[in-house]
Amino acid sequence: MSKIYNKSGGYRKLFSFNFATIVHLGTMRFCKRFVDWKEDPLGKGVGQMVGASRSGKQNIVEGSERAKTSAETEMKLTDVSKASLTELLGDLEDYLVVHGEIPWSIHSKEHQAVSSIEIERFEYTEDVLHDYWTYLTAQKKKFDPWLESDDPVVVANALIVLVQRTVALLGKQLQSLEASFL
Repeated sequence: MSKIYNKSGGYRKLFSFNFATIVHLGTMRFCKRFVDWKEDPLGKGVGQMVGASRSGKQNIVEGSERAKTSAETEMKLTDVSKASLTELLGDLEDYLVVHGEIPWSIHSKEHQAVSSIEIERFEYTEDVLHDYWTYLTAQKKKFDPWLESDDPVVVANALIVLVQRTVALLGKQLQSLEASFL
C-alpha cells in the first residue's frame, strides 16, 4: 500500500459505472438499428449520441483511476460523466419527439418496470476481465426485453430511464466525493 497515493481503480464495483456501461452498449445498438446517419442533416447525431454515452462510461473509469492522485480531478471527471449522460438524455428525448412520441410517464407500467430492475454488485476476482463481462452481460440481459425490442420508441424510452438512473447515481456519488473531499 502506497504511503502517498490514495486508493483508486475500483470502478467496476460502482453501480454508476455498470449502469453507464449498459447505457453505452444500449446506445450503440440503438443507433446502429434505428438512427440512419444518412438522414441526419448535420451528420452528427449518431456520433454525438455514441460519444456522449461513451464519455459517460469512460469518465467514470478515468476519474476512478485519477482518484489516486487527485480527489478534485475525480470529482470533475465524475461530473463530466454526469453531464455527458444528460446530453444523451436530451438526444433521446429529441429522437422521440421527432418521431411523434413523448417519453414514458414515471407512472407508466413500462417506466416502473425498467426502474424496478436491480443489478447485482460486481465482486473482483483473479480473472477480472472475463468475470466482469460475464457479470455485465447477465445484468444487461435483465433489460433486454426493452433494449432489444424491435420498437425504437420502446428502446429509446428504456434508455431514457436507464440514463436517469445513472445520472441519479452519479449525483449521489458526487455528493459523497464532495463530503470526503471537505
